[in-house]
Amino acid sequence: MTVRIGFVGAGSRSIYEMVQLLQLPDVAITGICDIAPEAIERARQAVKQRGPADLPPLDAPAFGDVQAMLEQAPLDAVYVSLPPFAHGPAEHAVIAAGKALMVEKPVALQMGVAREIAAHAKERGVLAAVAYQWRYSTAVQQVRQLLAGVPIGMVTAVRWSSLPGSPWWRVQSKSGGMLIEQHTHCTDLLRYLCGEVTEVYAMAATTLLKDVPNLDIADVNTVSLRLASGAVGTISNSCAAVAAPPGFHSYVHIIAQGMTVAVGLGPGATVLRGRDAREEIAEEGNPNMAMNRAFVAAVASGDRSGILCPYEEGMRTFALTYAAHISATEHRLVRMSEQLP
Repeated sequence: MTVRIGFVGAGSRSIYEMVQLLQLPDVAITGICDIAPEAIERARQAVKQRGPADLPPLDAPAFGDVQAMLEQAPLDAVYVSLPPFAHGPAEHAVIAAGKALMVEKPVALQMGVAREIAAHAKERGVLAAVAYQWRYSTAVQQVRQLLAGVPIGMVTAVRWSSLPGSPWWRVQSKSGGMLIEQHTHCTDLLRYLCGEVTEVYAMAATTLLKDVPNLDIADVNTVSLRLASGAVGTISNSCAAVAAPPGFHSYVHIIAQGMTVAVGLGPGATVLRGRDAREEIAEEGNPNMAMNRAFVAAVASGDRSGILCPYEEGMRTFALTYAAHISATEHRLVRMSEQLP
């Protein structure tokens, strides 16, 4: 069976996915939708330049409207790769058409939008996944196995980096800020490895980037957490760092009984069992390709067991960062039951 895939959004993330999907057997990209025709043309050229020499051309028809693509293109699944503020209408259209759905993270900027999408997918019985590719990391999977049944005392998710160039990223109502948009990967790994969070108390400020034009997001965030297991934790991020020291760019650090673990986005993981007992876990393969393989296999077979982040899981990660945003804005402790009754 050839799995026919469409794209909503033709930006850099979609280009990355297209290059990978076109390398998989029995996959065809059969539609591309973007409100900017020039973005689709740029995507065609970028896929040609970035892919291997034998990569099939990206010759799928272009559409300026999601509904038109769903009605005119032969599709089994759709990747929705849009900025956070644009989520909602495209997902509902894909679900209503009965097509499988892969959503770029974060899934929304408002909990109401995320809940409605989750309920719609459940009602229609549509496969809906979220692109948290680091769950598919071989190093992350090994760490998850090591931590199974082991008491965890504390976890810290940290990301210190510089300001991205996209103008919309600097606007709270467009991106949600660094905590919701960029730090979502480490926040998701915190949940995936250590379990659910029950309470958050956050503080945020704009301290170092006040002079950047059209910027209204916090450039520093810190969040205190309580987990259902009884463990405590923190989330620390900043988009105002000139450079980040080792272990602070994109990492999750875990203090568990008998071990300390550091998991990065990409370089693998380190497990310490004593001053001189150090184990390095290397990453094997490409987590994003593993995610795409799992999604294509699920669409083709109907077996969803290989999907490591169903939509509702992605919604829970967004709920955590959204709760932290509410806490920082309203200067109060927020219980996760307020967001996910």
